[in-house]
Amino acid sequence: MTTLFLQIIRSLSAIRMVVFLLAFLGHISYATSTVPTFPKPSNDFEQYLEDAWSYLSQNSLRHRTQEGIALNMPFELTANKDTTYRGKFLLIHGLNDSPFVWRDTAAQLVARGFDVRAILLPGHGTTPEHMLDVHYSDWLQTARQHLKLWNTDDTPLFLGGFSLGGVIATALSIENETIAGLLLFSPAYHSRLNHLLRWSWLYQKFQPWLFGGMIIEDNPAKYNSIPINSGDQYYRMTRYLKKKWKQRKIRIPTLVVVTVDDSVVDIPYVRKVFQRRFKHEDSRLIVYSANPHTELNHNEVLRNSEYLERRILNQAHLSLMNAPDNMLYGGEDGLLICNGNEYPIFMACMRSPEHWYGAQHTPSPDEVAVARTTINPDFHFVFEEFDRVFSQ
Repeated sequence: MTTLFLQIIRSLSAIRMVVFLLAFLGHISYATSTVPTFPKPSNDFEQYLEDAWSYLSQNSLRHRTQEGIALNMPFELTANKDTTYRGKFLLIHGLNDSPFVWRDTAAQLVARGFDVRAILLPGHGTTPEHMLDVHYSDWLQTARQHLKLWNTDDTPLFLGGFSLGGVIATALSIENETIAGLLLFSPAYHSRLNHLLRWSWLYQKFQPWLFGGMIIEDNPAKYNSIPINSGDQYYRMTRYLKKKWKQRKIRIPTLVVVTVDDSVVDIPYVRKVFQRRFKHEDSRLIVYSANPHTELNHNEVLRNSEYLERRILNQAHLSLMNAPDNMLYGGEDGLLICNGNEYPIFMACMRSPEHWYGAQHTPSPDEVAVARTTINPDFHFVFEEFDRVFSQ
């Protein structure tokens, strides 16, 4: 990914000044939303689900099956009636992702007495082409509307966010003082590629797609193809949050889960923000690392990310919230993810009869291909810690 961006930068060097002049003159505009038919939040969540099914059925990738469409659907689950009722959780997925990422977490929340709603952000769940002109304000406004429509009484309402969704959830908690707590997996407050993302508004004028265009879409629950606009809008969303929480502290119980091997998120930045901004005494940050000597800060908990008996070298950005028996990624027949590497490495991974598993760019210990880690064998501990953070 970094290599391609650097190539684009070099190719633009001769015309950069011209582009800047045109931009200042108003001849080049930022991305704006043109997704008028995307299902709108509704007082009637069942109606919202019907609208979402209709929209996804008509607009999804041609090869996507009914089962694949179902994986991308927003969903609602009601609290287990055999346990004490504890409130509501509104769950927000990540960039180029879908509500499916919340399936295992939602099951744990329901078992603990929470009602759950997992929403779908504009541009997601259908085809990567719908990310070409989406705007971060669409994501933010959609989440705000769902929150407003559900936050109608004194029932405690919590927010969950994965990656980009963690940025949105944090912003909403600052805007709305009634939020009772936050559950954040790999919150993408700052990217390791920010030095490139800050120019993505310019790159997309000449190269709309990372990897040069649409690539193989073999994951039914998320996009593999990446429009550069999606990176631009993610970057703008992080800028929005950073402006919102200047001089602000978050004083509600929060559980954050990260891996030091995350190839997407700047984890040292997240850990620093956690220390500076999250001030509730019960808040915790779980740090997954294969290094048992990883230094910890106040209110951090270290967990091992290496499971050699499972051929897992470390945890990845997307694996932390997937249980070992995840319906898509778990088991011996779980979906193999080799994307995100250079083409020769990608093909070697696809053709290999066996694999190690790790975060993107994790080196192989013995030349056997490394695919992405997609499950967290320690998933049960996340919810043991959840029970401590959100104890009644």
